[in-house]
Amino acid sequence: MSWRPQYRSSKFRNVYGKVANREHCFDGIPITKNVHDNHFCAVNARFLAIVTESAGGGSFLVIPLEQTGRIEPNYPKVCGHQGNVLDIKWNPFIDNIIASCSEDTSVRIWEIPEGGLKRNMTEALLELHGHSRRVGLVEWHPTTNNILFSAECLLHAHTLCQAAS
Repeated sequence: MSWRPQYRSSKFRNVYGKVANREHCFDGIPITKNVHDNHFCAVNARFLAIVTESAGGGSFLVIPLEQTGRIEPNYPKVCGHQGNVLDIKWNPFIDNIIASCSEDTSVRIWEIPEGGLKRNMTEALLELHGHSRRVGLVEWHPTTNNILFSAECLLHAHTLCQAAS
């Protein structure tokens, strides 16, 4: 009996990706220069959220997915934190609810209007306080609505919060 590797042949072996046309891309987005180890963007079925640079506090853009092309420098932002935004996550159950955390030790939950932002949003739906250091991670519970995990930048300090419905 001879030895032969058991490879499955795939019909996708010679399939290559194709670069999208410029009109189907996002351009001109001022991405944060923060060196914290996070993704700095979040996407769901309706919106793209990206943490940006801003003076006087942290902010992030929320762009409807169908709105591609060049993003203007004065595009409306979510800008209620006093420190840099370190993480953002969309609620897996409600497409227009997003959580953000910041160096200002707060976690905020935002409700994005149906058509996206028309002006800067500064008032959060809910503000969660209780951390003593900057909050570097937020994560929604994947199977239970309104449960949000937040963690300080130190590994030993974790807080589990339940968001009000």
